[in-house]
Formats: sequence, structure tokens, C-alpha cells
Amino acid sequence: MDSIFAGVGAIGALFYLILILLWITVPIFVFLISKRVKNIRDMGIEYRKEIKELNASVKYLKRKYNESIDIPKE
Repeated sequence: MDSIFAGVGAIGALFYLILILLWITVPIFVFLISKRVKNIRDMGIEYRKEIKELNASVKYLKRKYNESIDIPKE
């Protein structure tokens, strides 16, 4: 065996193969996870804005309803 793995044996070659696979796959998974986290964060910000808008609409409707009740009918 005149290859690069001749001096490290079968266990060492397997270890190096696993390191090479991790070297390739870990950055891909980190990229995909960070992309997903950013997407979830953006959705949270968007939902928070929508909830604030809905709360403002509910307050407006409550105020209008209370004003309509307070007006005495003659």
C-alpha cells in the first residue's frame, strides 16, 4: 500500500474519511440552519407588526362602540 493512508492503518483511514465527510457536511448544515433561523426571526417580526395592527383596530372599534353607547337617544 503506497497510498497516503498506508502509515495510519484501517482505523486511521476510517477516521480521516469521517473527518473529510464532516468537513464537507457541517458547513452546509450550519448554513441551512442559519437560513431557517433568519426566516423564523423575520416571520416573528412580521407577525408582531400584524398583531400590533390588530390591537389598534380592536381599540378603535371598542372606542367607537363605547361612544355609540354613551350618546343618549332622545
